[in-house]
Amino acid sequence: MIITARRLFDGSGTAPQENAAVIVRGDRIGWVGPAPGASSQPGEERLDLGDVTLLPGLIDMHNHLRISQAEADLPGQMRDSDVAYVVHGLRNLEANLRSGVTTMKLNGDRAYLDVQMRDALSADLARGPRLFVAGKGIKSSRCTGGVVATAICDDPEAIRAAVRENIKACVDFIKVFVSGKILGPRDEVLLPAYSHEEIRVAAEEAHDADRMIVAHCHGGPAADACIQAGVDILEHGWLLSREQLARMAERGVRLCITLGVLLHPQGDMARRLRGPEAEAVRRRVDEIQETTAQALASGVRYVLGTDAVHGCLAFELQALERLGARPADLLRAATAEAGAALRRADELGVVKPGAYADLIAVQGNPLASLESLDRVTWVMRGGKVQREH
Repeated sequence: MIITARRLFDGSGTAPQENAAVIVRGDRIGWVGPAPGASSQPGEERLDLGDVTLLPGLIDMHNHLRISQAEADLPGQMRDSDVAYVVHGLRNLEANLRSGVTTMKLNGDRAYLDVQMRDALSADLARGPRLFVAGKGIKSSRCTGGVVATAICDDPEAIRAAVRENIKACVDFIKVFVSGKILGPRDEVLLPAYSHEEIRVAAEEAHDADRMIVAHCHGGPAADACIQAGVDILEHGWLLSREQLARMAERGVRLCITLGVLLHPQGDMARRLRGPEAEAVRRRVDEIQETTAQALASGVRYVLGTDAVHGCLAFELQALERLGARPADLLRAATAEAGAALRRADELGVVKPGAYADLIAVQGNPLASLESLDRVTWVMRGGKVQREH
């Protein structure tokens, strides 16, 4: 199939290519270049998407299969029957796919249902983004957060066993919770849920099995331990210090920014802002936005996630632009940088020969206005059209 469009953003550049073409062969991209130079095979289909921008499918680096911020009672959602859990999950996957997300990193679910869903999608038994899954999130019984975590471990050996169980279940990466809830007195929020030794054990076990490890972490001593242990991605990082951001940049530890979950009208914080704790919530959200602005300017490598605000990755980019990030940098974070973070730099988040044919089309030019991402008109995943133009 030969696909042509007025503009193409390949995931790595700062300006779109004009009058571009992409040739898809099976589930991969075979050729990219100017439309007049695209040579077809006899009988090959041509699809002219017209006045749109073609770009790599977006990558949501922090999501979950079942839970949805649009619904109340996240702990109750985790207690769904298996059937209800999967049905809700399928609806969430569809919403994300239609929004232009062709790859998702699921940061913890129940009973390895995320592993089974990943494999079902790979076998074309359902529709949804390409999945990278963590299986059972690992946390301490002392941790005040982590509603999705189901492996409760309170010492190094229990952590070691949980990591090995996840690996045996064929997860793609390991997720640990080293911070708890974000609301409350700052010193309590930054109280680490795991010790340096416990975080080190988790990281070593993951890396020995050639798995990435990511940590739910707000900052404080827990962040110091994660950076020292070589955790690959800090999730949220809402109260990181400037010094910690600098060390992350120096050591190559990525930050997964999830600001939208605090600001989106569907998010849990929006409900809290209408409640009796509204003033304290607003102060903390303002503090987090200040930290996020510092992160964007710090040089730390970052990726983006919605944390179960399904189908709203565009909102995340738009919120970060208001804090000073450039559209080109945000688009790279949601495409090529995310692909590199998943250790698939040549296959995901880029439009080049050999990469997966994960492509989307949007009206307008997202490098000029990120509002274009709200107008997804066409989606392809793995060479198969998932949303018609």
